[in-house]
Amino acid sequence: MGILNSFKHGLTITGARISDDTLHRGQMVLNYLKLGRWMKQRSFTVPKRTQDREGVFAEVAELVKDKRVLYLEFGVFQGASIRFWSTALKNPDAMLHGFDSFEGLPEHFDVNGPYSKGTFDVGGNVPQMNDPRVRFFKGWFQDTLPSYEVPAHDVLVINLDADLYSSTVTVLERLKPYIVPGTYIYFDDMSRPEHEPRAFGEFMDETGKQFVCVVADVSLNTAFFRCIK
Repeated sequence: MGILNSFKHGLTITGARISDDTLHRGQMVLNYLKLGRWMKQRSFTVPKRTQDREGVFAEVAELVKDKRVLYLEFGVFQGASIRFWSTALKNPDAMLHGFDSFEGLPEHFDVNGPYSKGTFDVGGNVPQMNDPRVRFFKGWFQDTLPSYEVPAHDVLVINLDADLYSSTVTVLERLKPYIVPGTYIYFDDMSRPEHEPRAFGEFMDETGKQFVCVVADVSLNTAFFRCIK
């Protein structure tokens, strides 16, 4: 048996003995390596990195807070992100629209990981908000987006916490005409290259639209991009 085959044989023996959690951790190591490579291949540089997601939000919120922002969030869950933006956006004419089935993921997100179908299910309950600028659109994206009329706005901010490739593709395809220079797009799960990065990369290749990275967290898992062309 050659050296390479012996190594492969050893991997199969090891794989049979380790737990799903250990295998998932190993997969995540590889994912972050792939993410770094993806950023380089796409010629993205990161001018600023923050410690966490809220820091990423704050950097862009500071740039747009006084403008008539249309903030669209895909993947609301319990409403933590939309509450942040409700506080951060100061213009009374800003609009915050959240899209979610509130029934959890429609399919598995991770292989050997914790995010299986139904994760993030909140029993169909929509978060309670005191801001009249906030509206929720309950249902699967492919059902709610076709009839959604994009209101007039000065700046479009898209929060894509859709997790899945299929869900992210649905959103980007529907909003394609409105993603123009000056649009900000946030991705919340960049560390799964087969999902959001794949969808974003295909969108750029298909449309020819160009983006720069504005800010990301230290791990690059959460990042904001701005359309420039």
